[in-house]
Amino acid sequence: MPRQPTGILTRPIGPIIATMDSAPSPPENATPPPSNSRRRSVLAAVRRGGKQRWRWSIPVLLAGILGIVGGLGFAAAIDVPEVETVAGFTPNLITQLRDRNDDVFGSFAFERRILLEEDEIPELLRNAVIAIEDSEFLSHGGVDAFAVARAQIANYRAGEIVSGAGTITMQLARMLFLTPEQTWSRKIEEAFLAVELEKNYSKDQILTLYLNLVNLGHGNYGMEAASQYFFGKSVDQLDLPQAATLAGIVQLPSRYSPYRRPELVQRRRDRVLRRMLAEQFIDQQQYDDALATPLEVIEQQPKDRLGPYFAEEVRKHLESTYGSDAVTSGGLQVWTTMDRAIQESAESAVRAGLTRLDRRKGWRGAIDHVDLEDEEARTLAAWQGLDGAPAERWIHGLVTAVDGARAEIEIAGQSYTLGPEGYRWTKKRSARSLLEPGDVAWFRLVTPEADPENPEAVVEPVLYLEQEPEMEAALVVLESATGAVRAMVGGWDYRRNKFNRVTQAKRQVGSAFKLFVFGAALEAGFTPADTLLDGPTAFLGGDNELSYVPRNYYRGYYGIITLRRALELSANITSVKLQDMVGVPSVIEFARRCGVESELPPYPSLALGVSEMTPLELAASYAAVANHGTWVEPYTIERVEMPDGRLREAHVPTTSTAMEPRIAYLLSHVLEGVVDRGTATAVKGLDLDLAGKTGTTDDYTDAWFVGYTPRYTILSWVGYDRKRSLGYNMTGAEAALPMWQEVVEDGLAEGWIQTDERFVPPAGVNLQSIEYFTGLLPGPGAERLIEEAFLQGTEPIREYEPKWAEIMELPWYQQRPFYLAKEGERLPLGFDDEISEELANRDD
Repeated sequence: MPRQPTGILTRPIGPIIATMDSAPSPPENATPPPSNSRRRSVLAAVRRGGKQRWRWSIPVLLAGILGIVGGLGFAAAIDVPEVETVAGFTPNLITQLRDRNDDVFGSFAFERRILLEEDEIPELLRNAVIAIEDSEFLSHGGVDAFAVARAQIANYRAGEIVSGAGTITMQLARMLFLTPEQTWSRKIEEAFLAVELEKNYSKDQILTLYLNLVNLGHGNYGMEAASQYFFGKSVDQLDLPQAATLAGIVQLPSRYSPYRRPELVQRRRDRVLRRMLAEQFIDQQQYDDALATPLEVIEQQPKDRLGPYFAEEVRKHLESTYGSDAVTSGGLQVWTTMDRAIQESAESAVRAGLTRLDRRKGWRGAIDHVDLEDEEARTLAAWQGLDGAPAERWIHGLVTAVDGARAEIEIAGQSYTLGPEGYRWTKKRSARSLLEPGDVAWFRLVTPEADPENPEAVVEPVLYLEQEPEMEAALVVLESATGAVRAMVGGWDYRRNKFNRVTQAKRQVGSAFKLFVFGAALEAGFTPADTLLDGPTAFLGGDNELSYVPRNYYRGYYGIITLRRALELSANITSVKLQDMVGVPSVIEFARRCGVESELPPYPSLALGVSEMTPLELAASYAAVANHGTWVEPYTIERVEMPDGRLREAHVPTTSTAMEPRIAYLLSHVLEGVVDRGTATAVKGLDLDLAGKTGTTDDYTDAWFVGYTPRYTILSWVGYDRKRSLGYNMTGAEAALPMWQEVVEDGLAEGWIQTDERFVPPAGVNLQSIEYFTGLLPGPGAERLIEEAFLQGTEPIREYEPKWAEIMELPWYQQRPFYLAKEGERLPLGFDDEISEELANRDD
């Protein structure tokens, strides 16, 4: 990739090409004439005017030459910029965003420009530009007097300024110092500045700067940016017809667009080739071969940008730090934390996940309807620059006919058939019940994989009916040990809504908050094998009365339950009870150490996640557990450099201790159980160590899953921007977990997640076999055993007895006589509180 230096005229350069004789430009379709002198071409032009024009042509010619001399003398007395300032001149440059592998994935610029060094411009391109723009460039001193004379004649005949006779140096002077207005005073200034430029800088330097500054249309400035845009390659890879095409566009980029007027651009290219032949830059065979080559530019289809939400977060930081001008024209080189493979997996998972969830709600109808008789209306804006439906991309389609089970769809001038396979997800039996002629809807063209048993068989593409989901999602991937954001998806489509739900949306986190409750309890001396009695329990509410009575998700009660099992099953009552015993301030303080800065209301319902956080905030707090108890501030930028390589910014990690490593491991070990036996068992088949927690809020308005491998913490969230129910049973496990699972499966397939990574217990943690339901040591009749983690010296001492098998089968209220209450534990209603049964059965 060409570098983007500042002060681009500060280094000496060697010679590029020898001076060549020049000839006047022939007519568009004329055979290339032999090379002639400028004087002869001027006289030939005068002769063609006939005898009647001799009388005024010679005076005009003399007047033009005298005008040049007088104009230059006059210009010396007027105020013009000092050309010495060009030595430190820096044109507007592209700010480029690079991923962790140094690949560019985004840019910001008013002018799309990539600077070339003098030795990076191929001779082929130099010659093409010199031939068509200024064939005497290597010999004149900034102003071509004979070209000016010819222009005077042309302007006199036209009665207005139609030709400026501007050399490359004059054009450069205009670009650097002047406006493009067509006035004699501006031309005089331009000529004077051109002479001064020639005095101070070499031809190579002037030509290099010119080729880096020139406008070539479609937002491209400079040959490198245009070459990549039109041909998908750098200038050093251009062939002769391509170099001639770029040189031809220079004269009038708004007119010579290969996408709008290709036939005009080809004629202009052929003119450049004729001039190159006339100037002996190419031979006859090269000319003939190039002339026979069709005009070929790459198709400019709308592209889905990678990581637009990620890029926007970076842009906001850059703009607040360096200012908007530095971002849009300063050519900053920004190395980010993005991992392209992870980002692509995250974006794919969000689109697939939201599409799957939205399809459950059925077909909502077409997004628009147009009159098929109106040719202008039926040419959809989304089709601009397209020739048919792009593969695998969503595109607007127009229904032109419907016949029973099939519909004819027009997309960018091509016709496609929508069959039952393409709308089967709607559960409708006919296309007629979905669409009517004139409807506009989303479609996607997919080419199925070839049949391995019959690879020669023709595979026909299938058109699918699609619809944009109304719900939104967020997904973020953190490298737990470093805080590096490897992927960030802030919603369904950045073009639809630029609101980044990863960093800007504060949502209730639901049961995902229970991590902090159980973490504070472990610090207070509880073990995962300790038990509490889960039953209808009243707690002090905001009215300072025993008015808050939480309920479990399934409206049932677990009775005697271990803390491990309570977290695995996300038992609400036990979580609130545990918070009550530990103390709300201790839970809040633990959450703060994990990096939570959002408001945390000091109420019993805090344990169930009534607090609101951003997904990034919650993900970073879970990453602190995965990172052995050390919180690391998330970041997106590794370093920022100036175009010349000077360092402007480098990341310095911000860390703090959230908990000791032993507590972090105990939490991870319990959260592994959420995957193995709890609410996230859908992913337990993945062959690696996983830990995590689902989160679901009241009325299913927010669905979460926050999980981690030994290296990465991944969070997925689903909800509506304006809070409303996602639908019955749309829990974290149902709505958010599948997206999370797809990312992890991609990671395993692509290798950025390794199966041999493990959660390793630190010193001071013992692993002990216990009976799962009671938390007791194995004894007679103990059948379901698990390996539990304990701080050294806190292992259970009682053994399991056969009677516990029957006790654990009893309803919660019949288990009470066999349960030994813990200090400070609020027991269920009806035992030690005089509260009515009506209160016990009330809703949350």
